[in-house]
Amino acid sequence: MRRSTLVTRALACAALACAAVALILVFARYDAPAPRWDILSALGGAAVAAAGWALACRTAPPLGPASQAATDSATPLPRKLPLPARDAGRATGAVLIALTPFTLTRLAAGTRGGILSGLVIILVFIVTVKAIGFARRQVSQADQRRKLRVLAEDAGKGEVHAVRVRLGEPVRMRYLKRGDKPGELNVTQFHWLVLRAGEREIRLAAPPDEVGRAALLLGGQEGWLCWPERWKLIEDELPAAFVADSGEVLMGLTDPDEARPYLTGTHRADPGDGTARHLPRTAKFQAPVHTPILGGAFLAALIAAPVLYFGSDDLPAALSWLLCALAAAAIVTGAIRGTREATQSLPEGLSWKVVEESDPSIA
Repeated sequence: MRRSTLVTRALACAALACAAVALILVFARYDAPAPRWDILSALGGAAVAAAGWALACRTAPPLGPASQAATDSATPLPRKLPLPARDAGRATGAVLIALTPFTLTRLAAGTRGGILSGLVIILVFIVTVKAIGFARRQVSQADQRRKLRVLAEDAGKGEVHAVRVRLGEPVRMRYLKRGDKPGELNVTQFHWLVLRAGEREIRLAAPPDEVGRAALLLGGQEGWLCWPERWKLIEDELPAAFVADSGEVLMGLTDPDEARPYLTGTHRADPGDGTARHLPRTAKFQAPVHTPILGGAFLAALIAAPVLYFGSDDLPAALSWLLCALAAAAIVTGAIRGTREATQSLPEGLSWKVVEESDPSIA
């Protein structure tokens, strides 16, 4: 894992901005004459910025341990717990990829119009909206953020339960169950950090990137693990925050049964007046994940280049639609492959403990 720098963030923003401009220009200047140098220039800028971003991420400083100035004694709990930052770059990239097939449909239609072209545009638009909505529901963390907000509010009032713990190893658990088709397995993966309070172990679950960062930066450190005072008003997993003595915080969810022994007045801590800090951001590029995505986008741009250079009105209609359909297929295929790799890959730079469990019906 490598640190996020000003250069990596600037190049990522530039690549996304150029890609967004290219998509917007298809609609804003749909009747502009060919060749479409404006769109081709935006796509070229996106390609250069994306390549620079990948290189900058690979050469960024490696992520090292957090501040070694942690005190030997227990530090007071802070009153301000920052909620996990939203990944705006990843969300923006996903939306741009989802909108690309619709944009290519508009590009293929050109200015010739026609009932059939209009119907295809409307159909692809509906599919795009439904796909974005489905993806949003699949990755939504709204319920988790609402729980974490309760914890942050209670910490601000000085009303939390807490226990001293030592941070242990990161764990990936693969849960196997019967798949949708006969003979197939469905694998669900969970990630957590093991926190040790004396002889007990508590699992703090969070996204794999955050778990990996915390394990790499804070491995072996002691700190407070805290829960909200209003934990009885929260269903299922309980929100919790590990606040290391060095000041960094990791927020996630814990099993109620593992937390219950500490949710009493005897384990209540009085927060101090400090503010916990987010873990340092890391460079996002992962070759197994982003190479298929960027490769699919680059291939799509190459396939659609003749339409942009000669113009969809000057090419045979069948050829324009074929090229744009192939370009859409290329970018969708790349995105699917990258997403599949994202569910399998783990952050680099540390050793994970991998365990497997099976549904009792297939064990």
